[in-house]
Amino acid sequence: MEIKINQSNLNNSAISTEMFLWVIHNIEFNSTILELGSGSGTKELTKYYTVYSIEQDQKWINYAEDSNYIHAPIKNGWYDSDIVFKNIPSSYSLLLVDGPGGTGNREGIKQYWDKFNVDVPIIMDDTHREAELRFAEETAQTLNKKITINPGHQKSFALLL
Repeated sequence: MEIKINQSNLNNSAISTEMFLWVIHNIEFNSTILELGSGSGTKELTKYYTVYSIEQDQKWINYAEDSNYIHAPIKNGWYDSDIVFKNIPSSYSLLLVDGPGGTGNREGIKQYWDKFNVDVPIIMDDTHREAELRFAEETAQTLNKKITINPGHQKSFALLL
């Protein structure tokens, strides 16, 4: 399959080109990705995958027309878990943690690890930020996964395998 990348959908606040290429080279095409937080990078992912996007912010809902959006506003410091777990797919090949938006807001997921499939690769974005890096390292230890920090455009991301 020929890969066509619209670079304007990647980098800066979106997922990096480097992360996108890791996904393309490691996750089977047409499989399902569950992402927490969405944006312009979602448009690139939906070209090759079935994507479910958990999103807190109404302005991003349906931004990538081919994604399956789950609007879950913030409740008790994380996404509304009732909405999340009623709507996520039963099977997925990648968990991409890039939300909720803001620094340090992602740690709310740790109380729900038992409700996610953590036997798949997990990508945690924005590990150039100290809080996100610490949380990625803690998660790798909690889930007994190997962690690698990968450079991307103006930021880094963690792979938990």
